[in-house]
Amino acid sequence: MQHRVLSWPLALLIVVLIHVVGGWFVIDLRFNNSPEVYYAAGSPAVQVHDELRRSFPNDELLTVVFQGPDLYTIDFLKRLDRFVTDLEGHALIDRVAAVTSVEKISGTSDGFAVGKLIDVKTLKRETPAELQRRVARDRFALGTVASRDPQYLAVVVRPKVLTESSERLALKLAVTAKIISHDLRSYYAGDAGPITMDVVQLQSIFDDSAIFVPLTFALALGLMWWLVGRWRPVVIGAVAMSTVIVPTIAAIVIAGQPYTMATAILPSLLAAYTSATLLHFYAAVQQGHAAGLSRGRSVDQALDDTLKPGLFNVLTTSAGQLSLIFVPIPPIQVFGIAGALGTIFVFITVFFLVPPFLRHWDNRRWPDRASGLGRFGTLARRLALFSMRHPKGVIGGSIVVLLVCAPMLLRLEVESDLLAFFRPEHPVSRHTQLIESKFTGVTSVEVLLVGDRSDSLQNLATLRSIRRFQQWLEQLPTVDRARSMVDLVEEMHWAMSGEKPGAKGMLPPTDRLLRQYLLVYDGRDLSELVDRDFQRARILLSLNVHGARGISASIQQIRDYVKQNPLPGLRVEIGGYGRLFADQSDLLISGQINSFASAFLQIFIMMLVLWRSVSAAGICMVPNLAPLYFVFVVMGALHVYIDTATVMIASLVLGITVDDTIHIYHHYRNRLREGAAPVWAIARSFASTGRAVLAIAVLLVSQFALLACSKFIPTSNFGLMTAVGLLAGQVFELLLLPALLLLKDGRKAPQALASPETEVPSTRL
Repeated sequence: MQHRVLSWPLALLIVVLIHVVGGWFVIDLRFNNSPEVYYAAGSPAVQVHDELRRSFPNDELLTVVFQGPDLYTIDFLKRLDRFVTDLEGHALIDRVAAVTSVEKISGTSDGFAVGKLIDVKTLKRETPAELQRRVARDRFALGTVASRDPQYLAVVVRPKVLTESSERLALKLAVTAKIISHDLRSYYAGDAGPITMDVVQLQSIFDDSAIFVPLTFALALGLMWWLVGRWRPVVIGAVAMSTVIVPTIAAIVIAGQPYTMATAILPSLLAAYTSATLLHFYAAVQQGHAAGLSRGRSVDQALDDTLKPGLFNVLTTSAGQLSLIFVPIPPIQVFGIAGALGTIFVFITVFFLVPPFLRHWDNRRWPDRASGLGRFGTLARRLALFSMRHPKGVIGGSIVVLLVCAPMLLRLEVESDLLAFFRPEHPVSRHTQLIESKFTGVTSVEVLLVGDRSDSLQNLATLRSIRRFQQWLEQLPTVDRARSMVDLVEEMHWAMSGEKPGAKGMLPPTDRLLRQYLLVYDGRDLSELVDRDFQRARILLSLNVHGARGISASIQQIRDYVKQNPLPGLRVEIGGYGRLFADQSDLLISGQINSFASAFLQIFIMMLVLWRSVSAAGICMVPNLAPLYFVFVVMGALHVYIDTATVMIASLVLGITVDDTIHIYHHYRNRLREGAAPVWAIARSFASTGRAVLAIAVLLVSQFALLACSKFIPTSNFGLMTAVGLLAGQVFELLLLPALLLLKDGRKAPQALASPETEVPSTRL
């Protein structure tokens, strides 16, 4: 049939407008991979986090380490103090801690005074060795700003509450600039913490986008040229990919959403999916050329063959993408919605904008047997024939392979570990290891203590229960350090007692004395641990684990302890950066199950509507579920975790691989309606449509495998596992599907398989 297509000038105008308008919005694309964007508003962890921030400063820290043999000399300490003072004037910084700025409670003749641990104004009174010993004896400095090894000192930068990766990048750059300007570059040994991690991830996103998006384009176009054998369709393909990607990214900007680690995968994904859809269409055009049809008739025949399955491809792939909204992590939900929208743009571009360009500019016949598509058609037919000759063996062998690989599924783990996103030799990995070996862990968790009334924390019985709780916390192997208002009260009492050894670590004997201490204290540290009403306090924990599972296990231990040993008159909540991150494990587990179940159900219903047969829908689903099984098998075998990147793979692979099944079964069913025998219909369908299936397999697998070369492990794992899933999908498509179709229809007569409205044979091969 002849299809009405847009005129080429109108199609060109639409493409230009898409690029101009979309490009206008893309300019304002906001890169933000900060931890905040990964937390769903209103979740329990966010509620506790918000409650903590209303009373206490940020728990997100940037730890900078300096190394050298002369760190306790007058020259270095003065430079360090100037560096700290300069940093505290920065608009994004709340407070900076170093040995020259942290508070020291000391006894006086009439009580106690709060001063600096090392006062640069009095440095000449003590030798470097005496200064080092004084710092090593301080319970607050050791492990935070000073190491037992005198060759290491740290500066801990606490920012104001930050919500953007760009703010963290600006802060990191400011710290680096100050290090250089104060002549401390030769002492710099590294930095670590959530701010560093966010900045390094942001840089990885920049690097991957700059490297892999152009490479993905180039690879797609190169393979397209080899498969089609003509340059003009390749140029049209390049325009098509750009026409899909630009409005999709623009839609993210218009929706006010940031560009994250998840959405950074979209350009490569959409380039791959656009080229795959084009190849289905191009393969049909090439068949028309081979049959001797004119240029216009070849395009019409291709639209006739691919438009309906292409429409269902859009629906099934979009369903796979949209199912990611059931993963309660905002960037993954944005990825799913934007990916579904991009899939719709693919359909519109390939089937409405590309045909006018082909009709107008592509005026020569395409090579058939000499092209890559022709060779793939022969290979697909041979694979289908092998499957039909040995259907029971193929099916039985598939079942055996599935059973043999089953134990690998038991090794599959859900985990989010930001440090594991980078290889051991990466600077962020080395610096974190250095800091945690010389100081304390960089993962922070806050324990919020809320009294039942105002001044409830000015009670000795309450403080004693907090101290017992804190002492238990400090015994946990994952906790390097715990700090609360109890520590400061003990220091005040020790100072008031003339710094006698027997008073060390003791609380005052009466509530009245406790209130006097709290009244006369004039430092800054106390306000960071208890509020003005003495109703809310927090215990700051430094953990030496980074993965969500490890943090979650520690939090559960704390909850179990509090349940068995409640703190009288206090409500205990756990929050902070570590809690926010730890909750992702549970979100990933529930999200993976719900998103996959949703994708499967939606796609099965669509297949049911398309084929109007439960058995046909079921058979078409089998070859597409098997590759997902092998994705999880390979992930278990290689210890690749289900995390914020790989959680997207199952729904994505299912949505893409089912596209080829729809094309194959569509042509198979049409041939049956035309009166063909099942064996002949299978063979011819795989010979014609299989050429595109194999070509797309090479195209998609190579494009996603390219991402596996990334130094950023989430991108690498996503690319590798997606490539594995797509490769397995094509293997099962070409080997298992023919065997299943033969067992289902092979013994039926062609007349029994034909529909009442049997179609007249067309020029379709």
